[in-house]
Amino acid sequence: MTKKHDYYSDTRKIDPTQGNLLGDGSPNDGNRIEIGPTALAFREWQEAGLVLPNLDAMRQYRLGRIVDHINARGYAGVLLFDPLNIRYATDSSNMQLWNMHNFFRACLVCADGYMVLWDYANSPFLSSFNPLVKETRASASMMYITNGDKIRDDANAFVGQVGELIREHAGENRRIAVDKIMIDGLRALDDAGFKIEEGEELMEKARSIKGSDEILSMKCAVHTCERAIEEMREITKPGLSENEIWAQLHAGNIKRGGEWIETRLLTSGPRTNPWFQECGPRVLQNNEILVFDTDLVGNYGFCSDISRSWWIGDKKPPQKMIDAHLHAVNHIRENMEILKPGLSFRDMTHKGHHLDDKFQKLKYGCKYHGIGLCDEWPMIAYPDRFSDGAFEYELKPGMAFCVEALVAEEGSGFSIKLEDQVVITEDGYENITHYPYDERLMGS
Repeated sequence: MTKKHDYYSDTRKIDPTQGNLLGDGSPNDGNRIEIGPTALAFREWQEAGLVLPNLDAMRQYRLGRIVDHINARGYAGVLLFDPLNIRYATDSSNMQLWNMHNFFRACLVCADGYMVLWDYANSPFLSSFNPLVKETRASASMMYITNGDKIRDDANAFVGQVGELIREHAGENRRIAVDKIMIDGLRALDDAGFKIEEGEELMEKARSIKGSDEILSMKCAVHTCERAIEEMREITKPGLSENEIWAQLHAGNIKRGGEWIETRLLTSGPRTNPWFQECGPRVLQNNEILVFDTDLVGNYGFCSDISRSWWIGDKKPPQKMIDAHLHAVNHIRENMEILKPGLSFRDMTHKGHHLDDKFQKLKYGCKYHGIGLCDEWPMIAYPDRFSDGAFEYELKPGMAFCVEALVAEEGSGFSIKLEDQVVITEDGYENITHYPYDERLMGS
């Protein structure tokens, strides 16, 4: 049925030079419901020669992955509360950061592929662009702040709906996976006779193999992130606070249709050591190091996780700093070179480049980690933190990883942080990060 507003002459287009659909298959209409890239992002991707994803195909692929994993385990369905798992299943978002600590949304994917989304009562239309969402119902909120002492009544009513859907679409099977749920909801599921299985494991495994359109989306998101990094670099100078510099990365992401940044990991000078101090009011001085980790959720909801270290000033950086940076570069490159299908996660831990002894104490928490809509499974530890039996799997084409390096000596007054993002291919890997390392820290 044609919508009334389609007749309006002032309906704003994202790009009047294109037809009814944009390059990713979404409507060329600035008034559309779903969020997406801006005209600036589309122009930059075209100039860079990037191939755009087909979002309808990406959504179908993701639902297929979830259904395959449900049936492989013999479950009746998976019940999702984590907003990133809901985004993966439905490709819809709704106040994502608020939703991460207030679970007002839920999504049930049944073994036959029937998908129901419970959304905020006043916004059931936010997933209407996706025909794979077969039903939208009122909120699944089981929060004390909204339900008070009647929270168990609301939990029982919600679980009653889940039970009806499972009987309709999975018969008498009562095995249901759940990723995250409030305590009253869990007890209501138990009382209703459900056998609760681990939904986080199911979803992490489903998300771990990216389809071709997901990889194209990720490359677009990384390109946006790198343009925002360059804009941040252009304004970086002594006299600006860490917060002023960091704000430029946020602005570059948002104006291209990106979504948020998960951390505040940008520090300068002595605040870079120890790492994990958060961006603050400190003013950058002449001839100091600036270090950051983007942790940026960009276009299409994909995370771009890139770390760089920059020397800011009119003098040459100290040789000790150059040496540490080169050590980090070698760590990244050698650990990247071993990546290929069939390599075991165990070998990812034990093979490749090893940091010098003086850098061991302050090294990063992992050597590699999966990446997609955020940091994902698996987390590949260093040898001294290896947990036998926790990750007995191997690399497969379509997996995406970040390769990490944190090179820092205790008491040295600085840290070097580098990180690149790669995709596992049929015969090796592709580094989809293109932002260069700092030339002066490379010794040039």
